[in-house]
Amino acid sequence: MSSEIIKFTKLKTVTDPTFWAKFAELKIDKLKLDEKSEIHLWGSFSLKPMNEGRINPLTLDCTSFNEDLETTSHNAGVACYGYMVNTNTYEAFRQINPEKFIDTMGKCIINSITDGSAIKEPWRLSVFLIFAFSDLKKYRFHYWAAHPTPFSLPEIYLAQSSKFASSEFTSSQIDKLHTSFLQLDAKSRNFFTIFASGKDDLIVDTLSKGIENAKFTQSVQGDSRKIKDEVYFAFYDPCINAEPGWPLRNLLCLLLWHCPVYCFTRHIKVLSIRNDKVQSAVIYTLRIKDKDTETMREAISKGHLVGWEANANGKMGPNIADLSNIMNPAKLSDKAINLNLKLMKWRLVPDLDLEKISSLRCLLLGVGTLGCSVARVLLGWGINNMTLVDSSTVSHSNTVRQSLYTHEDAVQRRYKAHAAKDALLKIRPTMNVESAVLHIPMPGHVVGQSMMESTKEAVSKLQELVNSHDVVFLLLDSREARWLPTLLCAAMNKIAINAALGFDAYTVQRHGTRNLSDSSTPDLKIQNPSGPNLGCYFCNDVTQPGNSQTDRTLDQQCTVSRPGLSQIAAGLAVELLMAITQHPQGISARAFVSYDSDDSKKTTDNPSLGSLGGVPHTIRGFLWNHEMKLTVTHKFAFCTACSIPLIKEYQQRGFAFVLDACNVPNYLERLSGLEEVLKKAELDKICYTMDTSSEDEET
Repeated sequence: MSSEIIKFTKLKTVTDPTFWAKFAELKIDKLKLDEKSEIHLWGSFSLKPMNEGRINPLTLDCTSFNEDLETTSHNAGVACYGYMVNTNTYEAFRQINPEKFIDTMGKCIINSITDGSAIKEPWRLSVFLIFAFSDLKKYRFHYWAAHPTPFSLPEIYLAQSSKFASSEFTSSQIDKLHTSFLQLDAKSRNFFTIFASGKDDLIVDTLSKGIENAKFTQSVQGDSRKIKDEVYFAFYDPCINAEPGWPLRNLLCLLLWHCPVYCFTRHIKVLSIRNDKVQSAVIYTLRIKDKDTETMREAISKGHLVGWEANANGKMGPNIADLSNIMNPAKLSDKAINLNLKLMKWRLVPDLDLEKISSLRCLLLGVGTLGCSVARVLLGWGINNMTLVDSSTVSHSNTVRQSLYTHEDAVQRRYKAHAAKDALLKIRPTMNVESAVLHIPMPGHVVGQSMMESTKEAVSKLQELVNSHDVVFLLLDSREARWLPTLLCAAMNKIAINAALGFDAYTVQRHGTRNLSDSSTPDLKIQNPSGPNLGCYFCNDVTQPGNSQTDRTLDQQCTVSRPGLSQIAAGLAVELLMAITQHPQGISARAFVSYDSDDSKKTTDNPSLGSLGGVPHTIRGFLWNHEMKLTVTHKFAFCTACSIPLIKEYQQRGFAFVLDACNVPNYLERLSGLEEVLKKAELDKICYTMDTSSEDEET
C-alpha cells in the first residue's frame, strides 16, 4: 500500500489583452479613483486537452467584467468567480501585504465551507483573487493572482497508486461520464459527485448528493449493511502533473468540515477530470491521517490562507502585462466588434460558423442607397473583405440617403467608391476594403469606337473582380446594369444576391446555380426547387434588357423610394447571404416558401433549414400594407441573362459577345432561343412566372 504524502500543483492565470483594455475603459469611465471597491470577475478553464508538462491556465478576457456569466466567453468552459482590487499608484500596489490581503479577501472561501453554501454552490470553492496597478499612460499592468485555500490540512496520503479512469470504468461508464460531464453547466463542472455500481451503471450528480451519501455512510459506520454504490468526488483539474491540482485542497476541506468521520475512517476516491476526454481522467485513492476534529476545524476556519501564484520567472511575486506594443486601438476594436457575433453563437446559435462568414470576399456592385446600407450590415456580421464598385460621384442629394457619404464628399464631387471605402475604414480601420471606379457595359447602351478600349478594360476588370470574390451583390441603378454581372455569376457559379427598390416596394433575391451539362426544364409543380432550378433576376422577362434611360424624365430615371426602404432591403439581402452560408447545401438549398409550412418549424433534423433558418429565393415586401411575401421563380431555359446558350457563347467569344449584346438589337433574344418561343401560339404557357409588377430599381 502506498504511503506517499500527496502534493498539490499550483494554478496559473493568464490575461488576454482585451481584459486590460476593458479594465482601462472601466477605470477611466466608471471606477476613476475608486480603489476600495471589489471588482467582480468571471474566469474559466478550457476543456481542451493540455500540452504535456503544462498547466491549463485560468483565462480572463474582456467579458470577465460582465455581471451575467451567460453573456461571457467563460460559459463554455469551467467557470470561476473572482475579485479584483486596483490601486491608484504603484507605491500603494507595492505596499499591499499579500498575507493580509489573501486572509481578508479569501475569507469568502472559509465562509462558504463553514456555512455550507459551497455544498449547494460548489463554484464558491474556486474563487480567485487579483490585486493590480494599471499604468494607463504606458499600458503596463502590474498584477498578482491568488487561489486561496487553508494552509493547515491534515496529512493526506495516497492509499493506492493513481490510475486512469479507463482502467477502472467500463467503456459504457466512460461514455455516460463524458456525456453527463459536458451536460453540466459551466459553474457545476468545478466539483460534483459520481456514483458507480455494477459494470455499466454510472450517474453524475451534484456535490451535495455526494456529501449526503458520505454523512449517511458515517452514520451507519459499523452496521452490517453495505453501501452498494462506489462514490467518487470529482473535480475539474487544470493540471496535467502526476500530483492533483490546487482545487482539490478546498474540496477536501469541505469534506473534512462536514463529514470528518467519513474522511478519517474511509479511503476517499477522487476523480481528477483534466479535459473533455474523460477516459484520461485520473483516479486518486486518498487516506487522511486521523486528527482531532475540533483542532482540524479550528485550523481550517482560523488559520492562514495560501495560494499566491509564481510570476513568469518562477518566483513569488507579481506579473507585468506590458501591452504597449499590442494595445493598438484598431486591433482591440476588432475584438469588441465581434463580441455581438460571439454572444449570438454562445447563447443562441451554437452551430453558427463565424469563420465561414468572416472569410467571405464580398463584391458590391453599386454603392448608392442600397450599397451603403449593405456595406454597413456586412460590417455588423464581421465581413472583413469587401470591394466597392461604382462609376458615379457623390451629389448633394445623396448624403441624407446614402449613409457612408458626407457633405464634404459632395462638395468635392468624390467618386462614391473611394468615399465609401474611406468611410468604412474610419469605422473599422483594419478591414480589407478596395474600391474601383467602373462603368459596367449594358445591353441597349451602344458602345462606339471611341469607347471600345475603355469598355474592353471594364469587362476585363469586372471579370477579374467577380472571379476573385465569393459573393456578388447586385445593387446597381438600372435593370440592364445587372445583366453582365448576372451572366458572369452564372458562368462562374458565384453567389449572387440581388436587391432592388420601388417607391414603397422592394425585391431581394438569390440567383440560382447553373450547370452547363444540364439544359433540362425544371418541374414547375415543385414549390420549393433547389438552387440549380432557381431563376435569376431576368428569368421572369420575355424580352432582353434594354436602355431604360432613354426618353425618360428625371423622376423616371431615378427611383423615388421611401427613405426607410433601402435599409430594410439591405438588411434582408445580407441576412439572406448569412442564411446561405449557414445552410448545409449553401446556395443549392431548396427555396423556403412559407411561414405556415412544416419547413418553418425550428427542428434540428429538418433538412430544409440551416442554423439561421430557411433560405428563400425571392423576398418581396410592401410598405403600403407592411406585407412580405416569399416567392419562387424557376429557371427559364430561354433567359436572356443566365441560360446555357448565353453562358457557352460568352465562354467562347468573351468581349466580342458582350459587345454584340450591347450593340445588336434583339441579339440576346435570338441567341437564347427566346425569339422563337415568342412566335409560338401558346405563349401564356411559356410565360409561367412573368412578373407583372412595376420595375424595382435602385439609384
